[in-house]
Amino acid sequence: MGNFSLIVSLIGGIGIGSVITTIITTVSRKKEKINERIYNEKRSAYLGLLSSLYKAAVEPSDKSSKEYALWQTNIQLFGSKNVVNYAQEIVDTIPGSLERNKAFNGLINAMREDLSECK
Repeated sequence: MGNFSLIVSLIGGIGIGSVITTIITTVSRKKEKINERIYNEKRSAYLGLLSSLYKAAVEPSDKSSKEYALWQTNIQLFGSKNVVNYAQEIVDTIPGSLERNKAFNGLINAMREDLSECK
């Protein structure tokens, strides 16, 4: 009877270890998928903002300004606080000015930093 109890205990211990491993793996995969989704949302929003900024610079118009404002709103939903602030600085500065160039460089660096934190 003693050997039987030992065998049952070993099998039970192995089973619990498998369950714990499965739970940890499932939680890890779920977190990885969430991080990937967040990264993709931010990346899409950032690329959209940069594209609209380009259009506004190449073809200044009411339409391109509104497109930038739309992407800026998207950034407010998905972007980091630094990216939101630099996107607003772009609006608040004069095209071609030193301040605009600093805001643009800050925007790119903030985007890069934010995306690297997602992975």
